Amino acid sequence: MKILSAAPSNTEIIYKLGLEEHLVGTTSLCDYPEKAVSKPSIGGWSQNLNYEKVDKLNPDVILLSDSLQNEQALNLEEKGYEILQVNPESLEEVFESIYSIGRRFNRGKEAENLVRKMKSEINTVNLQDARIYCEEWMDPPMVSGNWIPGLISRANGHYFIGEERSRKFDLDNLKDFDPEYIFLNVCGAGENIDKKDILERPGWQEINAVKNENVFLVDDALLNRPGPRLVEGLKEIEDRIV
Repeated sequence: MKILSAAPSNTEIIYKLGLEEHLVGTTSLCDYPEKAVSKPSIGGWSQNLNYEKVDKLNPDVILLSDSLQNEQALNLEEKGYEILQVNPESLEEVFESIYSIGRRFNRGKEAENLVRKMKSEINTVNLQDARIYCEEWMDPPMVSGNWIPGLISRANGHYFIGEERSRKFDLDNLKDFDPEYIFLNVCGAGENIDKKDILERPGWQEINAVKNENVFLVDDALLNRPGPRLVEGLKEIEDRIV
């Protein structure tokens, strides 16, 4: 069985399920675990996918994630490839995507164990009823949605929005919510963000988190990828709650 992972989150799941020996290729963004970097790359994730490289690898199954990859899924299906596309938009759907990948490759028990471990570790986190806002994009500001609201709520935190897609918002609504903590998990930035961009942002000085300078960076790979390392991202948030 030759598996091609066209999404970083799926690559991480593949390794956690012990399927790495079947992994014949990944994307240029699949940087975890470190061993994944040595796999042949088919290019970008939502853009710049190299179909010629896909054909050379000739995988049996191609894993995709998110609706941003719908076009790639259609193109690859037209070329005759089997596609497994998971599209989690909530925390429970993240768990279900792990189950789906596990079932497809006869790793159902491993998938169940992985999800059970994730849930158990999430349940040990206590965000102490803190009001939290996470930002996925800065220009314009977009609140992190999808599985992050569910992750925060499950760990006894209060989040700015419910489980919906990441989106722009009305600043007055954020002021009404008045987050005590702000976390920056900006797409593609890792931890290379200057929190002064928030502390000095016009109109934000009335917000509790800004006044108290409770603005922190979290590697976006830990929160934006719907996979096992969401637990690590949540624990980093907990470490900042005082």
